[in-house]
Parts: sequence; structure tokens; C-alpha cells
Amino acid sequence: MAALAIIQVAELDLDKKPPILPVRCAHYLIAVDAYLLVVPTKPSTAGDHHGVEDIMCLSRCDALLVSVARPSTGEKRVLVDIGIDGLVPVWFREYRPCLIERALHFVPDQDASKPAFKLTKHGLERAADFDALSSEWI
Repeated sequence: MAALAIIQVAELDLDKKPPILPVRCAHYLIAVDAYLLVVPTKPSTAGDHHGVEDIMCLSRCDALLVSVARPSTGEKRVLVDIGIDGLVPVWFREYRPCLIERALHFVPDQDASKPAFKLTKHGLERAADFDALSSEWI
């Protein structure tokens, strides 16, 4: 559900054609115009980045691994690991989604020194590429 919410809030168009992916990846959501895979994960498989990396290389897409964290105290929350496609995929772990000026952003959940990201219809942008973040909003 959290993965679909990200797709809807960012107004991404999902690929309607059946993907040419292994059966184990049938639950991946593919936003072709954004060069993005949105992968719903269970807490038990949330750290399985290697399996997703193969599909990132095959599809030449970035990836969002979306999970719901169930802390021992407090409310559930959505956490996202961001994979940037490349010769060697780079992972940014433990981000949380937030809306800033009606645009979906991903900000670090624990380490504020990590870059923030913005999701557009054309894909992910790093914080260095836009000026929307202010420390008072985070």
C-alpha cells in the first residue's frame, strides 16, 4: 500500500505492458517515464538490495525499496531505501517520504548529512539539483 501511495502522490504513470522480469519480481511497480522501480518489501526482506540491483541493471532504472517500519514504541512509518542505477548501483538507506510544496521528497530518517531527493514524473533528483529544502521544513 505504501508503494502505491508513493506512485499516486508523485503522479507517476505505471507501465501497462507486462514487464519482462523474472517471476520473483512480479510485484515490482515500474514507472517507465521516471526510469524508476518501486519495490514493496516486507520487513524480513527490506535489506535485500542485491536482488533488486540485478533488475536495476537490466531495466536501467533507479529503485525505491519501500517498507513499513514497526518500531517497538510509537507509530508505524514508511521507510525508503533509494538505489541509483549506474555501473555499480549506489544505495541511500533509511529515508522517509514527505511533501514539500506539493512535491514528494525523500529526506534522511537518521543522518541529516545525507542528500535529500525529490521525485518527479521524470525521476529522482538529488538535493544539489534543486532548492526546495529548508532545514525548518524537515
